[in-house]
Amino acid sequence: MKKIDVGGQAVIEGVMMRGTKGIATAVRTSEGKIEVDFLNQVPITKKYSILNIPFIRGFFVFLDSLILGIKSLNFSASFFEDTEPSKFEVWFEKKFGDKSNDILIYISLFISFMFAMVLFVLLPTFIASLFRGIAQSSVILNVIEAIIRIVVLLAYMIGVGQLEDIKRLYQYHGAEHKTIFCYECGDDLTVDNVRKFSRFHPRCGTNFIFLIMFISIAVFSFTSFGSVGERLIIRLVLLPVITGITYELIKWLGRNEGNLSRIVASPGLQLQKLTTKEPDDGQIEVAIRSLREAEGIRKSIGTVLKEATEIFKKVEIDTAVLDAQILLAKTLNKDKLYVITNKEELVSIEKEEEFLKYVKERELKKPISYITENVEFMGIDFYVKEGVLIPRGDTEILVEEVLDNIAEDSEIEVCDLCTGSGAIGLSLASFRKNIHVDCIDIEQIPEEVTKENIRRLNLQDRVNFIKSNLLEKPLEIQKKYNIIVSNPPYIKEDIIETLMDDVKNYEPHVALSGGEDGLFFYRKIVEESIKILDQRGILAFEIGYDQGDEVKEIMEAAGFKDVKIKKDLAGLDRVVVGGL
Repeated sequence: MKKIDVGGQAVIEGVMMRGTKGIATAVRTSEGKIEVDFLNQVPITKKYSILNIPFIRGFFVFLDSLILGIKSLNFSASFFEDTEPSKFEVWFEKKFGDKSNDILIYISLFISFMFAMVLFVLLPTFIASLFRGIAQSSVILNVIEAIIRIVVLLAYMIGVGQLEDIKRLYQYHGAEHKTIFCYECGDDLTVDNVRKFSRFHPRCGTNFIFLIMFISIAVFSFTSFGSVGERLIIRLVLLPVITGITYELIKWLGRNEGNLSRIVASPGLQLQKLTTKEPDDGQIEVAIRSLREAEGIRKSIGTVLKEATEIFKKVEIDTAVLDAQILLAKTLNKDKLYVITNKEELVSIEKEEEFLKYVKERELKKPISYITENVEFMGIDFYVKEGVLIPRGDTEILVEEVLDNIAEDSEIEVCDLCTGSGAIGLSLASFRKNIHVDCIDIEQIPEEVTKENIRRLNLQDRVNFIKSNLLEKPLEIQKKYNIIVSNPPYIKEDIIETLMDDVKNYEPHVALSGGEDGLFFYRKIVEESIKILDQRGILAFEIGYDQGDEVKEIMEAAGFKDVKIKKDLAGLDRVVVGGL
């Protein structure tokens, strides 16, 4: 096992880790984000070498840890404060200014210390004095006092462990231990790897507290059992000695794995069954983030790409390599070529966390275009999001067919019906600079997305969005179009559940379902388009591979002439187009 000096502490919804680069406190906020506070601070015993003398340094490390722990708790608590500052807090900050937080930390430390003294020193000392009539020996009375102290400690741990917030704190405590164990063993810090390790660690603070109890028996046995006040003073005076001895013992336990070290560590490890709980994956992620920040661990572009690709392959995503590259390029705000050619470049921990969020979404088969909110269509970048159908390459056949029917300098009126993201209509407007296009849809999200794409492509003067149930509104104002183009919902209702997870679980059902036979919208659009198309107007549809003849028959029955079926690059029926 690789021996290191990383240590940690659970805080409110998070973990603090102390490593070679500094101190990092990572907290999971109520919004689900991981926030990190990093302090470039070295231990007090390294800052002042005179304090690093064995059996003396332990007391100063103990005090330093208490102060650091309170600072970390304050940072974590700051994310869960819902109330306005009290009048006292406002006055205190005004009175002491920038020093107010440090002063409050030392006040908190003093109160915590006094509480611990009363509960674990004064109370056991007082109770033990009641046994004076039974046992006269100072050694026996000191042992009785130590036993009482242990009972009080156990009762306190069991009692507070019943609180829900403390249970979660104990889970983060377990996550801290498991993460440190994983790191000590030299394994990669992943959730799966960390989960395999024990939540019981010999260098834990729980061990430290429990060992103090036993060492105090040995030390106090050499003292007299006088009055309560005398004993309290003696225990305070000897506290640095006891903490110093305990600290050296804890360090020894961390370096050794022999039978003796196991025996010494065993009671403290058993006690950790009370103070640690098995963490969930999200809590492990927080602990990993904290340790990596504290140790300054960063991964290269090549490493994070490889890890993401392996995740995608496990869930049988055919485009695993490409998807990983696209998502990392989005994360780094670079192009795909950059991540391919700069694989040795290190990724910041913040960016890696952002990347992993995208990876998890893709692992659940969320379409890559919804994650990146971008799709290329006809060589143009379009904004998309959940709630609109993602434009496919096959639909470019429809656009190209319509473009063949529009002269370069033509000034005609075009309707993109069931527009979704507006990709068809906006592509037509981009390639024919004088046409006017109405993009029509009935849903709220297509309206939002299409308007954003109109803005991004700077086509506000020639493209308009109309919210309408098919051609209802244009018919009301007796609008006339030269061309109506549409990629309507055309999947048979009972077929939708057989589609790929990417489609059926994420893309809008309303943009997929064409009714029982898949032809509902073709019939309706054909019926309405006759009333709104100009003379010699053109109607063009995208269709399913097996719908060509049926859609052609619907159009011809309504009076359309020269109806043709166009095939895609795979040789399948893809477009039906006809004119009046």
